[in-house]
Amino acid sequence: MELFFSDSLYNTKIFLVSSILTIIFFLLLLTRKIYKKKITISNISIYSSIFLLLITLSSLLVVNFFGKFTYVLFIASTITVIYSEISFLLGKYFFPNFVGENISKEIIYMFSFIVFINAGYFTFMLILDILKAETVF
Repeated sequence: MELFFSDSLYNTKIFLVSSILTIIFFLLLLTRKIYKKKITISNISIYSSIFLLLITLSSLLVVNFFGKFTYVLFIASTITVIYSEISFLLGKYFFPNFVGENISKEIIYMFSFIVFINAGYFTFMLILDILKAETVF
């Protein structure tokens, strides 16, 4: 796991990964606003700011107290939860309108889940590349 964190970029990597997770969380809140219409734009920015603070602090705590491998697992689980929620929302609201009534709901849910878990996988691979980087540029 020493491959992931060099001492010079330790805080930068954690903040960059936390920013990526915050952007994904913002997209989740935006998806909820579009389909459920219970959240205002000002609430979305407040929730995203709080999420950035919490994910950054919890990332620092996980790395310092539990280790670097646990941090990688923590990031993977966070990505999985966020993308799963997005996939269920879009599987319930977006994809049925997109494909019409020709396909059953179970197939739509499966398609949505597979698409967004793949999106989570590629996001996780991007984050691993960021953690492996030795320089900023």
